[in-house]
Amino acid sequence: MKRVGLLLATAGIIAAAWTFMASVSPLNAQSAEESPTVQGTRFENAWPDSVTVTSLVGGAENVESATFLYAVLPEGALTREPAEVASGDVTRVTAVFPTRDPMLWIPAGADFEWHWEFVFANGEKFETEPQIWRYEDPRFEWQSMTEGVLEVSWYDDRGVAQTMLDEGIAALEEISPFLGLDELIPIKVYVWANTEDAREVERIQSERFEESVITGGTRVLADLVHIYTPSRWVVRHELTHVLTKLAGEGPYGDLPAWLDEGMATLAEGDWIERRGGALQYAINNDIVLSLRSMESPSNRPGFVDIFYGQSAAIVLYLLTEYGNEKMNDLFRAFKEGSSVDDALLEVYGLDRDALDNAWRDSVGLGPREEGEDRSTVIEDEVISGPEVADDEQSSEQAAEAEQDRAEESQIEDDGGDQQGSQQQAGQAGEAGDEEQQAAASATSRSDEEIADRVAEIERRQDERRPRPVFEVAGPFPWEWPLIGIAGGLVVLSGLLLVRVLTARD
Repeated sequence: MKRVGLLLATAGIIAAAWTFMASVSPLNAQSAEESPTVQGTRFENAWPDSVTVTSLVGGAENVESATFLYAVLPEGALTREPAEVASGDVTRVTAVFPTRDPMLWIPAGADFEWHWEFVFANGEKFETEPQIWRYEDPRFEWQSMTEGVLEVSWYDDRGVAQTMLDEGIAALEEISPFLGLDELIPIKVYVWANTEDAREVERIQSERFEESVITGGTRVLADLVHIYTPSRWVVRHELTHVLTKLAGEGPYGDLPAWLDEGMATLAEGDWIERRGGALQYAINNDIVLSLRSMESPSNRPGFVDIFYGQSAAIVLYLLTEYGNEKMNDLFRAFKEGSSVDDALLEVYGLDRDALDNAWRDSVGLGPREEGEDRSTVIEDEVISGPEVADDEQSSEQAAEAEQDRAEESQIEDDGGDQQGSQQQAGQAGEAGDEEQQAAASATSRSDEEIADRVAEIERRQDERRPRPVFEVAGPFPWEWPLIGIAGGLVVLSGLLLVRVLTARD
C-alpha cells in the first residue's frame, strides 16, 4: 500500500511538472503557430500631409492594442503612432502618420523602415519583421535609372534624367578625392520638371522664408537630393552636399558654410561664369565678406553671389596652396568634432582670421584692420542662390552690396550698433526731421525681418537636431529558468519512479 501511494505521488509530480512547462513554454504572445501574421498592407498617400497604413493580420484575435513603428532611413529616429484595431475573421489595424508636420517631415523619395507592435490582454508583446516602404509624390508616375551608387527618378523627360545621372556620376568621381572618400553610400536624386510641379514638396516654412529663398534643388536627407529646376550645375552642387555631409559632418554640428558651399560651388564646374563677376567686383572694391561672417550662408541682397563665389575661391585657395591631402585632413578633423579654429589650426596652422587675411593677400587685398567685420552673422540657409546672367548683372548686385556695406559702416560710426541707430532715429523724430524718421522706420522694419529670420533658423535647427534611434526592450525571458527547474523536477520524478518499480520487483 505504501508503494502504491509513493507511485501515485510520483505520477502526480510528473503531471504537475508537465502542466507547468506547458504554461511557461515560449508562447509569449500565443504559440509560434498562433503568432500574428501580416497578410497584406496598404499605404494610402494623402499628399502632402499624411499617410494611412492598414494591415490585415491573422492570428491576432487576442490583440488588445497595436502600434505602428517607423524610422526614416538612413538616420531617422524611431517614431511610434498608435493604431486602431478592428477585430473580425481577420484583424484590421490602421495608423495615420504625418508627412509634412513641422516637427516631423518626411520628404518625397525617402525610404523608411516600419513594423507593427502588438500587445495582448496578458501584457505580452509581439513585433512583426521590419519592412521597407518608399514615400513618393503620388501626383506623378515615377521611373528610375541607376548607375553605380546613384539612382535618378523622374516622370517627365528621360533625356533630362540621363543628363542628371551623367553629371551626378561625374561630380561624385571628381569631388570624392578632395574629401578622402573611398566608399560612397547609395544616393537617390528625384527630379521634378519645374518649380511649379515641385510646389508643396519642400518642408513647410514661414511665408517670409518661402519668399526669401530661391532654390534650384536641395539635399533633404543624407542620401536624398531633390531637383526642382533641372540643370547640370544644380545636380552637381547638391550631390556634393551629400559628400560633404558624409565626409565632414561631426557629432557637434554642421560644417562652416564657406567650406560646405565652397566645395559644392566648385563642383558646379562653371561657377566662375556665374559667380565670378560679382566676386571680382567685390575684390576690386574691397567689399568681400569676412570669413567669420561666412559661418552661415548669406541671402542679403547683393551678397548672394559674392558669398558663393568667395566660398569657392577660398576652398580653391586651400586646395591650390596646400593640396588634396590637407583638405582630406580638414574634413576628417570636422568629422571628429573639432571647432572651426581648432580644425584649421590643426591642419593648416591658421585660424579663421589668419586664413581670411591669407586669402585676401592672394587676391591683392591688404589685411583687415583689427576688429574690422569679424562678427559671425546668422542668415537664412540658402542651398542654391540665384544665378547671375552675366557680368553686368553681377556688378549690379555687387554695387548693391557695396551700398549696403556703406550704410552699415555709417550706422557703426554714428551709434555703434543697431539699438543705437534706432535711438538716434527716435531723437531725430522728436526734432521733427522727417527724413531721419523715414530712415528709422526702414531700419526698424529691417530689424524685425532679421529677428524673424533668426527665429526661423533657430526653429529649423531644433527640428533637425539628430536624435538617437532606439529599440523597444523586450521582457526578461523568465520562461527559460523556469523550464529548467521544471525539467529538473521531471528528471527527479523519473528517478523516483524507477526506484519504486525496481524495489517492487
